[in-house]
This record gives sequence, structure tokens and C-alpha cells, in this order.
Amino acid sequence: MLTIEARAPGRICLLGDNADLIEKPALAAAISAFLTVRLTKRADRQVILVGSDLGLRESFPLDGPLPLDGRLKYLKAVHRRLASHVNCGYEVVVSSQIPISAGLSSSTALCIGFIRALALAFDFALSAGEVAELSFIIEKDDLDIECGRMDQYAIAFGGVTYIQTGEKAGVEKLKVRSLPIVVADTREAHDTRELQKWLRRRIAERDPLLLGSLARVVDIVERGRVALAANDLPTLGRLMSEQQIEENLMGTATERLREFCRVALEAGALGAKQMGAGGGGCMIALCPGRVAPVQRALEAAGGQAWAFDIYE
Repeated sequence: MLTIEARAPGRICLLGDNADLIEKPALAAAISAFLTVRLTKRADRQVILVGSDLGLRESFPLDGPLPLDGRLKYLKAVHRRLASHVNCGYEVVVSSQIPISAGLSSSTALCIGFIRALALAFDFALSAGEVAELSFIIEKDDLDIECGRMDQYAIAFGGVTYIQTGEKAGVEKLKVRSLPIVVADTREAHDTRELQKWLRRRIAERDPLLLGSLARVVDIVERGRVALAANDLPTLGRLMSEQQIEENLMGTATERLREFCRVALEAGALGAKQMGAGGGGCMIALCPGRVAPVQRALEAAGGQAWAFDIYE
């Protein structure tokens, strides 16, 4: 039987991490690392899900009950939402270039890649905005993931995007051709879910320190939008480092994240900041013309580093 293929990129947040928790805009970019979903229809009514990189395999009848558990729960949640469009069994094989648990939204890429594969295989149309919102609903409501809308809209639309993350979400694609980025994993264990819950509690309690920093981050995002529109990468880099100062004030940074940012800047990066909720995990450095030395410096500091550019 014919096999169809769909893919979705990873994403980075350039400016505005955690701003989507208060439904404010963020600047994000899809990157040149992809998750690929290959779907083959079957002659029976059996569904087979295969995570080839992780050695995972699950199967279930098309019409049977489907608990959202296990390491393939994202795929099962997408299937359950779109089951009304599916009229036969199928086998899905997932492979990925996106580093897992590196703050590059591999889980959201999995949702979006699978939504796209089902739409192609079973001939129903969804706009980029519909794909993004469906992925957000699946993650937040069905899987109880603490998340805003940045990841879903950045991946679904591709390129560099200015994203309105509120209930009336909106995306402006910015005309940026190249944005050489190095992402480094500090190898610090962190719990994104618990950290985001902690931030949400502080927001609900009107913590003045946190709200003050988030307000300044919102301003940084707006200035970053202007810099990107003008292809002013030195200003973008300075704004990334400026946001890192706010992360320090909010209490989301760690000593190792600060050290990695310092190492990147000393190796020639225009700017560097942590990525995601913080508390460990990854940082990014903007380094046109200095990708290789920045990557080497971060690896020498004990991190695992990857070089990416944007993907349209």
C-alpha cells in the first residue's frame, strides 16, 4: 500500500519565553531539524504506532477504547481527536532528528507531524492555524500539559514568527532568511511542568518581581520584532542577553545556564539566553559567522551543542 510522509520542525524561542503564560506575544523560529511521520494504510482495522528511534511499538483496534498512556500517548491523543476521519487501520512509523528533552518542542512536533500525516492519508484539510490550535488543545486539555500556544504556532507556520499567544491567537511571519543559532544542553535535570506551575502560582498571586520582569520581557519582544524586520542581528543579540538578565531576576536561571551564556558570548556570539521555562535545560546563542567556535566552546564547557538555521 502507498505510504505517505509528513514532517514537522523543532522550534526555538528567540524572545519571550514564559510570556505565553500571560498570553503575551513571543518571537520564535522553526529550525532545520525535523520529525518525520510515515503512514501506511492497512486492509484491516488495526492501528500500529512505532517510535523507531526509541524502540517503541503499540497497537490497538480502530474502534476500541484508547487510554492516553505510555510513551506514545501524544500519537494516541491525536488519533482519538481525529478518529472520525479515519476509515481503516494504518501503521505509523515516527523518526526524528530533533533532540529529545532539549527544549526544542519535539513533543509538539510529534503532534503536528501526525496531524498532518492523518490529514494527507485520509483526505481532509486543515489550515496551519487549525493544526496549531488542535495541537494546543490536545496537549493542554487531553494530556494536561502546562503550555501556552507558542510552540504549536511556531511549528505549524514555520520560519520566524511573531506570535500572539492569547485565546485569539495570531501569527505574523517575519522575512528573515538566515538566523545561525547554536543550542546547547546544560545537561542539568529540570522539571518544566513543575517550574511552569510555580510561575503560574506567582502570576496568580501577583508577584511584583515576576510581573515586573515579564512586563519588561514583553517590551523586549516588541523591540526584537523591530530588529528582525530590519535584519538587525546585533540588536537582536543584545536583546537576547537583556532577556537573560530578566530570567536571572525571575529566578528561573541556574548558575550553569549563566555560565553557558557567558561562554557563548566570549566565543563571539552576538547574544545568548536560556530557553524555555528555565531551571536547567538548554540555552541558545545567536552567532552569525561564529557557529563553529561557539559550538566548540559550549561543548568544552560540558554541554551538548547543535547548530541550526531557520526552516520555512
